[in-house]
Amino acid sequence: MVTKKFSDVSIDEQLAFIESFDTVMCDVDGVIWDMVKLIDGSTEGINALRSLGKKLYFVTNNSTSHIDLFLERLKVIGVKKEEVIRPGNSLIWYLKKMNFQKEVYVIGFETLKDELRKAGFKVVSDELVPIDETVAGVAEMIKNINPNVSAIVVDMSVNLTYNQLQKCVEYIKRNNAQFLTGSWDDLIPFLNFKLIGPALFSKIIQQVTQVNPKILSKPGKEFQEVLEDNIGPYDPKRVLFIGDSIHTDMVFATNCGFQKLLPLTGLTSEEDIKNWKWEKKIEPDYYVDNLKIFSEILHFSEKRNNKL
Repeated sequence: MVTKKFSDVSIDEQLAFIESFDTVMCDVDGVIWDMVKLIDGSTEGINALRSLGKKLYFVTNNSTSHIDLFLERLKVIGVKKEEVIRPGNSLIWYLKKMNFQKEVYVIGFETLKDELRKAGFKVVSDELVPIDETVAGVAEMIKNINPNVSAIVVDMSVNLTYNQLQKCVEYIKRNNAQFLTGSWDDLIPFLNFKLIGPALFSKIIQQVTQVNPKILSKPGKEFQEVLEDNIGPYDPKRVLFIGDSIHTDMVFATNCGFQKLLPLTGLTSEEDIKNWKWEKKIEPDYYVDNLKIFSEILHFSEKRNNKL
């Protein structure tokens, strides 16, 4: 079955679909926000879903900004802190669950490191000092390994170095450190560009060590437990997941048993939908140009009811 464009189906089918879910879990980057500004139609769409009485949660793989700044950016749609779930939440949840007491080596933004420190964890990171391009320089880099590091976290970094990747390898191989990831995105939507995502950093480490990471973000199975612990019990069949990424959002929603909606405002094009080349089971139920469709349906429904 070819995924339908939501705006092309009848108003009765649209309303039946809206009635079929109580909870909405929505990605942020590429759906609501393009890293610089709100995406057209997102404000109207989210406000319409709130007006319809839906429970809203914002489930993002992005830990690059402080939560207060994140909320400030999205204040126009009334996002509350308790509605936001990010990799920082899941990493803290997992480390506390494991009663982790040692040091954790983090590749990531300072915001993520600060979150972990505030949660009581000892965070190790490197100064950005160039390595001598000699045999002795590389040998010194490999030798300089902290014996107290028992976990590594790989997330988004715009200052990634060879030194950091090699240290992650050494911590896993020599310290038997746990391999944890924040974001598991190969690509990140940024304005009209696609940025290299941190999943590609993790895949280098995975290939060298032959150790699979625990993915504490979409689409990792551990992340599903994080949602259950943070949100409480819910009926997955009555959850709508909205996301722009096939590889993270649609895979995660499928694994969780959620309904799926894919907006064409981020990583996925209409051509991708019409010429589907991925597993059939991860296809979205519908796709939309943007979230404004919910506002349009709400207004149409109200007008129709007023005429009755």
